[in-house]
Amino acid sequence: MNTTNNHYKVLKLTHLKAQDYEVAIQTPTEQVVLLPVHEELVLKFRLVVGKELDQSQVTELNGKLDLGRAYQYALNLLSKKSYTTAQIYEKLEAKEYEMDIIQDVLRRLVDVGLLNDEQYTISYMNHQVVMGKKGPNKIKQELLQKGIAERLINQYLNLYEEETQVENALKIADQLVRTNKKYGPHFIKQKISQSLMLKGFSRSVIEKVVNQIVLIEDEENSILAQQVEKLYRKHQRLSGYEKKVKVIQSLMRKGFDYHDIASVYEQLEEETND
Repeated sequence: MNTTNNHYKVLKLTHLKAQDYEVAIQTPTEQVVLLPVHEELVLKFRLVVGKELDQSQVTELNGKLDLGRAYQYALNLLSKKSYTTAQIYEKLEAKEYEMDIIQDVLRRLVDVGLLNDEQYTISYMNHQVVMGKKGPNKIKQELLQKGIAERLINQYLNLYEEETQVENALKIADQLVRTNKKYGPHFIKQKISQSLMLKGFSRSVIEKVVNQIVLIEDEENSILAQQVEKLYRKHQRLSGYEKKVKVIQSLMRKGFDYHDIASVYEQLEEETND
């Protein structure tokens, strides 16, 4: 069947399921294309068998189809997890949708409440505060990377009160103390400071945490004694002076105090030589 001039002609309309249809359209070059359409488009363009469409109508129809595909794609993404407006924009742009379609999809998602950067920011902040593994600077950096406006971030960053920051930072510091028992207090405190800085805590919070960390003296002396004895045996073949220098240098690099090391070393030597 030939089309009239440059018109497109509806050859067949098949109902698929619910409000979804498939329309077969013959092009001016007599090719047949199958398009999935929603009932809304069937009614809007009166897609009945024999209906002829001009080029502008087909262009508009294809635009509506792209909009529907883009919107459905965005809905599928949001059904799995939350996204910011900027993230959905990037996803749609990567699919090479036209800018006006992307903007239309974003507008619709915002209108129905599926995209809400303010709510996303609040939820993200609350989650990170509860998890307690990051400071405000790190959280802000991550939200900026997600495309949240700095003004919006700063507005809700105050939800993370300093008292809570200190509590969370102390938990991280305590864990570091437990996993670095073979090191001296200087090294441990330095490691705590560096770790908390990387996790986005402020200098004032870090200072408070470091000042509150209590390294029990008896436990510290016990750890030092173990380390001295271990290195003493390791360097048994060295002369007395060389061995002492080797042990002291090794433990000073681990953050132990020179005088404490020397005292424990001399005590061990006395016990060994008795």
